[in-house]
Amino acid sequence: MGTYILTSLFPNGIGEQLADVLRELIVKRGHFAFIASDFRKEAQEETDHHAQGIGNLLESIGIRFERYSIIDARMSPEQARKEVEHADVVWLAGGDTPTEYAAMKEYGLCEVLQQHTGVIIGMSAGSINMGREAVCTLTCGHDRQQVYPALGLVEWSVEPHFHPDGPLEELLELSKSYCIYGLCDEGAILRVDGAYRFYGEIYRMQDGKIEPVNSLPVSENLSL
Repeated sequence: MGTYILTSLFPNGIGEQLADVLRELIVKRGHFAFIASDFRKEAQEETDHHAQGIGNLLESIGIRFERYSIIDARMSPEQARKEVEHADVVWLAGGDTPTEYAAMKEYGLCEVLQQHTGVIIGMSAGSINMGREAVCTLTCGHDRQQVYPALGLVEWSVEPHFHPDGPLEELLELSKSYCIYGLCDEGAILRVDGAYRFYGEIYRMQDGKIEPVNSLPVSENLSL
């Protein structure tokens, strides 16, 4: 089992508390693999821009790698699987959630990620695809509501860019069937050695109800 980190967005950079944790967890810094959300040639310029931005974000807290690779259609499926398999840290990009999952599935990366023992970090769409089910909502900006089996690296679903004072009707209705964690920007959920840690503002939606995670007993934080 790897170390899994689900994030939303860091418009103000990574906070010092989380930065300390990331520096502690990301010990091996040989190879960083950035999995694009859109593998097509037309998206490569934007992919390169975002990959550079993530590299800069991590470097700003002192995490630098010896080698960086971008996983998209510039690689064959065989090469992509090899790059991801041997990466110390894999980043699942933000973007269009179903498009990203379809590309990973086409390239045979889902199995590689499920067996990976390093650090896997998702941002936005990448975090959604790390769940047991990817719950793509209109609330989160998807063009249609869609639910599909995803990577299953964590046992629940996540709603990035969450606003507790925003519209909740769609999410609370979905929470009757799926446990969904609302992940606000600046926050993160970590799974390390099978145990979960929460940083920032996070809410659990389940059975049509919503509660802030920090108000729940630890033993209840991840009940399904």
